Amino acid sequence: MKQRMLAGFAFMLSSTFLFAVAGPVAKALYSIGWSPGAVVGVRLVGASLLLLIPMLLALRTHWGEVARNWKTIVVYGIISMAGVQAFFFLALEHLSVAVAILLEMMGAPVIIVFWLWARTRQRPSAITGIGVLVSLVGVLFVLDFRNASLSWVGVIFALAAAGCFASFFLVSSNQSIKLPSIAFTGLGMIIGAIAAVVVNLTRIMPADFKFVPLDFAGMHVSWAVPAGLLILFTVGAYAFGIMGLRYLGATVGSFVNLTEVPFSAIAAWFLLGELLTPLQLMGGVVILIGIAAVKLGDVKPQPTLRSRK
Repeated sequence: MKQRMLAGFAFMLSSTFLFAVAGPVAKALYSIGWSPGAVVGVRLVGASLLLLIPMLLALRTHWGEVARNWKTIVVYGIISMAGVQAFFFLALEHLSVAVAILLEMMGAPVIIVFWLWARTRQRPSAITGIGVLVSLVGVLFVLDFRNASLSWVGVIFALAAAGCFASFFLVSSNQSIKLPSIAFTGLGMIIGAIAAVVVNLTRIMPADFKFVPLDFAGMHVSWAVPAGLLILFTVGAYAFGIMGLRYLGATVGSFVNLTEVPFSAIAAWFLLGELLTPLQLMGGVVILIGIAAVKLGDVKPQPTLRSRK
């Protein structure tokens, strides 16, 4: 049990790190004129192509499981893959990065806690409640948005991203789906890629590209370098996330995911030259304390949830 828990934390931390690094990489592409639609499309289409052969190999003896869970897979691809990214990047058109991340990171775990409360009718323990509050205080420390302006349209998009992100944790932690994580990730990526291409072609979320060199991590490189890294980080983030969530469950996994905030600050410092502040460092410590409290309060096994068809 202890080894499974440690493995779960290792996988989730790897996932949050890769998700965090993907943000500054995307920001580097924005600097040469890429649109949010372009970033979402490249991430999902590239990741689905990269995963195609490993996914098919992993599915050799699992096609029956795909047939039994095809509705869940389709919903997962549209909401947990395409939805999270599309709504988040739409929110960035109206909000600062700090506020958009705060609303998404804060909203997803809170939605999960109240969703599980409504489904099981068991109120979260006091320790879990304290862990929720402490973790969110840590996020507030890391994200200093005192001078940011708010837009209700952006807030709605960011909260929609949080809802989609909550779906990712709930579905990914469903241990009744007996698919290898690489297969489940690949299938979701393909569905998400199709959705992204549709919204790109219909100009709902247009894709604008510029294939010129850019400054990245202190070097002058081809646009293909950050684009390639964006695809690799996306594959790793989702694959590790699914493996970690199957060990930790949705509640704890969603709070471990809050470490994406300090990881993002570190990645932005290394890749973009944005310096960390003492408040951000303190916020990272507070988030970890909150995660520990949530885990202590998670003493009862959570019921397995299957998406309603």
